[in-house]
Amino acid sequence: MKYRRLRAAMCGAVLGAFAATAESPRNAILFMGDGMGVSTVTAARILEGQQLGGPGEEHYLSFERFDHVALVKTYNTDAQVSDSAGTMSAIVTGVKTRMGVLSVGPELARGDCAGTAAAALPTLAEEAEAAGLRTGIVTTTTVTHATPAALYAH
Repeated sequence: MKYRRLRAAMCGAVLGAFAATAESPRNAILFMGDGMGVSTVTAARILEGQQLGGPGEEHYLSFERFDHVALVKTYNTDAQVSDSAGTMSAIVTGVKTRMGVLSVGPELARGDCAGTAAAALPTLAEEAEAAGLRTGIVTTTTVTHATPAALYAH
């Protein structure tokens, strides 16, 4: 029950961003930068700004000008240093989970393939499809990489 409320709040936050417009949005796009912490983004911003002839700090990266930008605090339930599988699973399901698993509950041990179906958590993509919406994944890595795979794999 707690997880459903969290997932509903996440969906509400994404969709609420469009509430100010007169029409319903035609699309919602989730851009995910894997490994882009505050220090990495700051360094990239300064470097690009300096390469363009400025001091750098006042520069904006292209994605920083999107209408809605957010930071997310994610971590695994069984490790202090997180991995892409667990953190992306938390983002798309609303449930923090173990390192090395994709979109399944934290009760499932890594490697327990038999228990996957019972522990599978619905992702934002699956919930969108169940609501009759179309979904897709575009990635600069392979679709089997943990970050995009968390949207469809269990």
